Amino acid sequence: MGLIRTSVVEDAFFGEMEILTDDHRGTVEVSGPSVPTVVIRRIPGGQVDRFVPIGSRRPEDLTMTVDTATVEIVPGPGKWTRGSYRVRVTTPEADYLFKPNSIATTGLVRNGTKLADFSMDDDEGDFIVYWIQERRNVLPADAAIGYALSVAFRTGAMGFFSLLTRGAEALPQ
Repeated sequence: MGLIRTSVVEDAFFGEMEILTDDHRGTVEVSGPSVPTVVIRRIPGGQVDRFVPIGSRRPEDLTMTVDTATVEIVPGPGKWTRGSYRVRVTTPEADYLFKPNSIATTGLVRNGTKLADFSMDDDEGDFIVYWIQERRNVLPADAAIGYALSVAFRTGAMGFFSLLTRGAEALPQ
C-alpha cells in the first residue's frame, strides 16, 4: 500500500489549503475554501518513474483538473537542462508555465507574467512561496495550480553545469 498523506499549508494570499497525496495511485489534490480544487493524477497502468513524485513526466500518463474541468498538462522530459523540468498547463482561461529558476525554486508564470516563486522542502514538505505580483493580480487558481505542481513535480532543478560537476549520479534514469 502506498503512502497517503494530508498536509495543510497557509498561503499568504489565499489562506489555508489542504494537500492530499497518494503515492500508490499517483494523485495530488489541493483544495481550500478560497481556491478551486486542483487534482493531478497518474493514470492506472501508466509507466511509473520512481524519480518523479507523481510517478511520471509523460503527458499521456497524466490527467489534471481544475474545479472538475479537465486541463492540459505537459511536463518536460526532466533530463539535462534546468529548463527540461518545466511543466506547461493550459486551461480555458490561461496558459501556465512552471519552470525551475534555481536549484531550489520554481517560478509560476501565467500568460507570460511571472506570479511567484515556489520552493518545497523535500523532507518535510514545507513551502516557501514568494508572490511577486500584488494580491489583486493573482487568481485563486494560480495558487492551487502552483501548490499542486510543486507537490507533483517538486521545485527547483540543477543546471547543466551543476550536472557536469556532480557527475552522472545526479541524473534521474
